[in-house]
Amino acid sequence: MTEDFICFIWKFRQFSQKDLKTIYSEPVEIITPGIYNKDAGPDFSDVKVRINNTLWAGNAEVHIQSSDWERHKHGQDEAYNNVVLHIVYEHDKSVLRNDGTEPPTLELKSYIIPGIEKRYHMLMENLSWIPCEKQMGQVDEIYIGNWLSRMLIERLEEKSSGIFALVKECKGSWDDAFYIQIARNFGLKVNALPFELLARSLPQQILGKHKNSPLQTEALLFGQAGLLNEEQQDVYTSLLTKEYHFLKKKYSLKPIDSYLWKFLRLRPQNFPTLRIAQFSALILKSTRLFSQILEIKETKKIADLFKGLRPNPYWDNHYRLGKVSTGVSPQLGQEAINNILINTVAVMIFSYGKYIDDENLMRRAVDILENLPSETNHITKRFNEIGVACGNADRSQALLQLKKSWCDKKNCLFCAVGAKIINSD
Repeated sequence: MTEDFICFIWKFRQFSQKDLKTIYSEPVEIITPGIYNKDAGPDFSDVKVRINNTLWAGNAEVHIQSSDWERHKHGQDEAYNNVVLHIVYEHDKSVLRNDGTEPPTLELKSYIIPGIEKRYHMLMENLSWIPCEKQMGQVDEIYIGNWLSRMLIERLEEKSSGIFALVKECKGSWDDAFYIQIARNFGLKVNALPFELLARSLPQQILGKHKNSPLQTEALLFGQAGLLNEEQQDVYTSLLTKEYHFLKKKYSLKPIDSYLWKFLRLRPQNFPTLRIAQFSALILKSTRLFSQILEIKETKKIADLFKGLRPNPYWDNHYRLGKVSTGVSPQLGQEAINNILINTVAVMIFSYGKYIDDENLMRRAVDILENLPSETNHITKRFNEIGVACGNADRSQALLQLKKSWCDKKNCLFCAVGAKIINSD
């Protein structure tokens, strides 16, 4: 038994309200159960109840046992003087407010609807991939769809917090923040950090001075990445090294450590060397990329900005510097482009829309996700297996949020899907 479960019971009125009485046999009528409060203070605010024909409005506090009131020292806190109802699973002791009066107490144990407790414990004690793995696929789509819409916005808002911090760090420049974010995206999960460090070590203002020289742009990026190994060089790498030595001295640059880059267990097309070459092509092609994107309203046209990026011909037969390979496809694939649109473009547009309070921009970010195919990963595959279709990217992003912030933490009581399962007969 937990306080969260009692809060759930109260919030959704999962108890018999017929002949409801306080511990002193005073009749109770619930007008409004109030608003659940997860922060400090009483558990519910704006509660309205009629006790013995008197209407009371104020707060309600929830405990497993009434003596928890004293254990939590509420009797010493004036904030609890406005508690008009003390809701407990079991009454074991009378308690007093700070002003010396006793709050009306409602013991719910004998009123709870049969079966609710059993279904709650079934979810809480379940060790499956997600607590409702066997039941979620049977829940009506309207409940799942509505909840996932909320999960998507929750995920975008969570990511916005990080973007706001980054923009502040970039002294208010959204273009600079976008440059760092998209660099992380090019690194995927495995090399996101070194890509971010690379971008931070090489401001785009420096790159902008060399946009007319592909060789110098590539030299700056590979040099700052710490990947120009002078011991094993071909003609192209030698040229990059020569250019980098000059530019490094000119701008007083310090490269990042080469050991940060991960190659092991990556497909060759995801090797950081090829990704840096593609990132270089994007830098050469674009100017103030985020500002451009904000002017474009169609997802396809935004995607076109990343299509046709053509790295140096050297990468037609190389995955790594100094090592010839065959069958190399150096351009960004559609899956990689979709990944950029989902994890950087949509997030940045949503964040900017929220920052300037523009609902149209926020809606456009959601539209981008609705027009892209679902991501394919172990989480989306498992949801498909249990009967929950992933649909498009808006849905897969929502499912990732559901798994991380709700299922893994067993927040079933306050999840619409979990609540439906617990409430179901």
